[in-house]
Amino acid sequence: MPAIAICEPTAPAEIEHARAIRRRVFVAEQGIGEALEFDDRDDQARHLLAHVDGAPAGTLRIRLLEAGRVAKIERVAVLAAQRRHRVGRALMVAALDLARALGAGEARVHAQTVVEPFYAGLGFVPVDAVFEEDGIAHIAMRLPLAPACGRAER
Repeated sequence: MPAIAICEPTAPAEIEHARAIRRRVFVAEQGIGEALEFDDRDDQARHLLAHVDGAPAGTLRIRLLEAGRVAKIERVAVLAAQRRHRVGRALMVAALDLARALGAGEARVHAQTVVEPFYAGLGFVPVDAVFEEDGIAHIAMRLPLAPACGRAER
């Protein structure tokens, strides 16, 4: 099993690795426009970067909404060669841990319908009908978050 490490990229090179993964997965593979993929919300988000055996392999971003009560997890991308190796799961577990640590009581995703079972396996449930975003079918999903250890409930 490959060694997966998750970090919050801060150095310019790490940030560029995360952007390159998104560009490869969403722009090149899925045909999403670069202007849509890299929006002004990137600067307001926290980002995570996964490395597999030291090489960049996946990324995502988290935005806090509703005064910090909701963590919206977005732009989950794993390089094709690393899919089915639990990189996406490791990223999501780290994102959920971060969301709890930041005090969020709920996590939300807009999942592409082809990966809905992945999110369901993490405990997310659909909350609305399927909708289309940039020509791709999505479904809104949510997951209530238990408070992080040592934190009182609000």
